[in-house]
Amino acid sequence: MKAKIDVFTLPIEKQFMRRLIKPDTWILNGFVEDCAAPHPHVVIGSERAAVIDTTDLFYNVREYVEKVITDKPLVTISSHSHGDHTHNNYQFEDCVQYMSQRCWEEIQENRVNMPERSPGSYTATIVGDGDIIDLGDRQLECIKFCGCHSLSSMAYLDTKYGCLFSGDEMEGGQVLIGTSPMERNCVELYRDNLVELKKRVDGRATCICPPHNGSPIDIVMLDYIIENCERILSGVEGIDDVGSMSFLLNPQSYHNPPFTVDDGELANHDARAERFKGCKRSEWMGTSIVYNPARIHYSDLD
Repeated sequence: MKAKIDVFTLPIEKQFMRRLIKPDTWILNGFVEDCAAPHPHVVIGSERAAVIDTTDLFYNVREYVEKVITDKPLVTISSHSHGDHTHNNYQFEDCVQYMSQRCWEEIQENRVNMPERSPGSYTATIVGDGDIIDLGDRQLECIKFCGCHSLSSMAYLDTKYGCLFSGDEMEGGQVLIGTSPMERNCVELYRDNLVELKKRVDGRATCICPPHNGSPIDIVMLDYIIENCERILSGVEGIDDVGSMSFLLNPQSYHNPPFTVDDGELANHDARAERFKGCKRSEWMGTSIVYNPARIHYSDLD
């Protein structure tokens, strides 16, 4: 049996793979075993380049971007506050870092409560709905979500090439509607968010660029996710198994498929199992929504 390659011993150029998905628009894949890890997008304008969702990959994302992708000055953009999307912001301490107000507040909370998830001492440049991030001959329009995956979510529309950077609020592999009662979200709210988003980007967006489970996906998937929501709202019940390509295990069992974990990994799966206990997965036309059956309609939040 061949020994595993220690990726850290490889030249920085070999620690990632890059794909060009639109002109001057790259997605990076780090060589990791965990397929749940997000993938940063790099959007290049004539004056600046943006790294969207720096992720929590244990490699130097900034060094790779500056050495392999572009020599333009960098900014970062965070789609939401979750640590797997913002951890590596610390690598860009001296750069402008764009995010929503709620995202910044939650990152500061994490610095106190979970400092390992939000390292660094950077500050944020707050953007709100309708604001424009200008990269020079290329603009990103900020679009606020009434967060369902995360209250801190913000989408960014590339008005030049029609790319909609959605964060975790939309993707083909799975959409995890937040399960915390504090977040006050439900399937009906998620459907209404997407209907408003469709009005906003109709005719301007040609593809969705999520950080998980493949990018880009065709903008028609927005319609299919809305239809999936409508099916749930009309009483079509999802299945109990909430596994996916980035969440390979049914959270109700550690043995489907069989695998070996250390204590730390087991604790993570315990936490995830508790988080998604009782949730269902609704699949439709290549979309997948993981939701709590007790929180479908607005009335369920009363």
